[in-house]
Amino acid sequence: MPLFEFTCEACHSQFELLVRGSEKPKCPECGSTQLEKAWSVPAAHTGGKSNSLPVCGPMPSSGGGCGLPQCGSGGCQFG
Repeated sequence: MPLFEFTCEACHSQFELLVRGSEKPKCPECGSTQLEKAWSVPAAHTGGKSNSLPVCGPMPSSGGGCGLPQCGSGGCQFG
């Protein structure tokens, strides 16, 4: 059951929805089914005391932060 981010083409509302199976998602604001999936940024809890979440930054030993191959080579879209 993936969680997706959407933008409604009718009212321009932005929201997240849990989409189950073959459900057809609709806007919680206006009920429209004319939705566009938005790009979302994966986040992971690091277990540290900081409340900030790592997105993509250099890691001392691996050279990449988000795990994507292009991250360590300077092609990361978040860096």
